Amino acid sequence: MLFEVRGRLSQRNDTLISVAALSGLVMVWCLCTYGGFVRPMFFPSPSGIWEGLASLYERGWLLAAVGRSFLRVTVALVVVVAVGVPIGVLMGAFAPIDAGLRKIFNGVKSVPVTGLVALVVLWFGIDEMGKIAYLFMGAFFYIAILTKNAVRSVSEDYVRVARDIVVSRRQAVMRVLLPGAMPQIWDAIAVCNGIMWTYIVLAEFVCSNEQQLGLGYLLKMGSQLQKSGEVFGVLIIIASVSSLTDYILHLVRRRFFNW
Repeated sequence: MLFEVRGRLSQRNDTLISVAALSGLVMVWCLCTYGGFVRPMFFPSPSGIWEGLASLYERGWLLAAVGRSFLRVTVALVVVVAVGVPIGVLMGAFAPIDAGLRKIFNGVKSVPVTGLVALVVLWFGIDEMGKIAYLFMGAFFYIAILTKNAVRSVSEDYVRVARDIVVSRRQAVMRVLLPGAMPQIWDAIAVCNGIMWTYIVLAEFVCSNEQQLGLGYLLKMGSQLQKSGEVFGVLIIIASVSSLTDYILHLVRRRFFNW
């Protein structure tokens, strides 16, 4: 039954429905824009978006902006994983560490990310370090908490067996808890990757110039010059790159952490 509650679709049906929905959306888009029902200023046509992206490419901005934004997100993600995952593992493994950090993390996590812009500029300036620090601060607390939850979700049976064979605390963490939590930890990394692609826009929108070119800067210039084709084109590029990196991370998850 196709519409069974919480039912599953075959891969073929899933693909067909996805393609049909996307095709329908494009048809409505073309009808509204080429039919003159929507002003190009508010919603450009597919050809208008293509022209906007072509203009950015001809100026040598498009590929450079994609490369710089991708590099910033990648560097920040590596730093977040290197710092946040170990802290999350310790919080999930040892109750005193969790008690000491939990309320602090929950409180800081509640601060709006937009409110961190002024703090980052004050501490790190508006250069590359400031952008990477902004991404780090935006995702660090999430990955630490998600990692802690992943460690806590490991079956107590495995921990009990480790105690029975008298392994050390370090061995229990490294050989039982961490491997058991890795699938969910990798999912948390994928989530934080997506979060960073939303934050990079704000970081580059506020604190960028032509010398520090990024996708956020292209959005800023497009909005100031009222070039809706460029704005929508850059948004599509951001969504595409974010989705592609998320897909690659999920492929790695299925290949190496599928348990």
